[in-house]
Amino acid sequence: MMCRMTPRPHAVLGAAVAGVVLAVSATGCSWRAETPPIERRTPSPEVVIRDQAAEREQSVIDAEPTGMLGEIQTLTAPERLAALGGVYVATPGASPSPSMPPALDEAVRAAMVGALADAAAAQPSDPALAALLRSIGLSHAVALGAADAAGAGPAARIVPEETGLGTSLTPESGTAVAPATLARLAVAHDRAAFVYQVAAARAEGDERLAALERSALHRERADAFATLPGVEDARQELYDVPPASVADAGARASTERGVETSLGWNYAALLDGVATPDSRWILNAAYDAYLQAASLPGFLASDVPALPGIAVDGA
Repeated sequence: MMCRMTPRPHAVLGAAVAGVVLAVSATGCSWRAETPPIERRTPSPEVVIRDQAAEREQSVIDAEPTGMLGEIQTLTAPERLAALGGVYVATPGASPSPSMPPALDEAVRAAMVGALADAAAAQPSDPALAALLRSIGLSHAVALGAADAAGAGPAARIVPEETGLGTSLTPESGTAVAPATLARLAVAHDRAAFVYQVAAARAEGDERLAALERSALHRERADAFATLPGVEDARQELYDVPPASVADAGARASTERGVETSLGWNYAALLDGVATPDSRWILNAAYDAYLQAASLPGFLASDVPALPGIAVDGA
C-alpha cells in the first residue's frame, strides 16, 4: 500500500521582478511595462504539517550519526524524507544560515514527538497523511529503543511517555477496529505463543526460560483480543512450526525475530485510516513487538523499517 501524498505546490523560482522600464529618447517619450507579481505560496494546514515533518527529518540527517541509533537513521531517514516530498525551499539557491547540527538523540526525539502530535491534527482532514506521520513516529521510537533493548529480558514495552500515547497494548472499550481484525490479532499472538513454546522445548537454561516468558506474554495478549465483545475465537490447538526453524539457537532466534517483526508490521499497517483513540494502543503494540525483536540475538539496524506498515512502491 502506497500512502497517498498531500500535493505540494511548486516552489517559487527566482526573485520577483518589479518591472521593466523602457525609455525611447528619440521621441522624448517613455513608458513602463509592469510584469504581474509572482504568486506567493499559500500552503494549506496539511502542507505546513508535511513541511514541518520534512524539516525535522532533515535535522535527523544533519545530526552526527553515532552508535546503533546513528546506523538506523543513516539507513532510514532519507527514505522518510523522500516520502514527505523533501524540504521545501522558498528561494532556490539561497544559502541557509550556518548553524550547529542538533545532537542525534535530541533530533530523533523531536521527530518522534512531532510526527505523532501532528498525526492527530492531520487525522480529520487527511487520514493518509496521519497514517504516514504515525509510521514515521513509530520508526523513530523503535530506533530510540532498539539499542537499550538489546539483550534485555522479556517484558511488555510501550512508546516513550513523552508522546502521550498512554499505556494500553490492547483496545479500550468502544474500539472502532473491526471484530474480524481483532480475531486475526488473537490468532497471531496465539501462534507466536506456540512458536515460543516449541522453541523452549528445544532450548536450555536462560534461553528456555526467556522463551517460556515470551510465550506467556503472547498468550495473555491473545486472550485479551479473543475475549473482546463480538470477536469470534479462531485460535487453534496446534500451529505448523518447521523443525529446521527451531533446530539450534541461531535458527530459533531468527524465527523468533521474524515472529515479532511480522507482528509489528501488521500492527503498523492498521494505522491507515484508524481513528486517533485506536491509534494509541496500536502504536504501543507495534512498538512492543519491534522491541521484543530488538531484545533477541542477531537483531540489526537494518531490521528497523523506515516506514513500518507502509509498502513503498519499488521496495
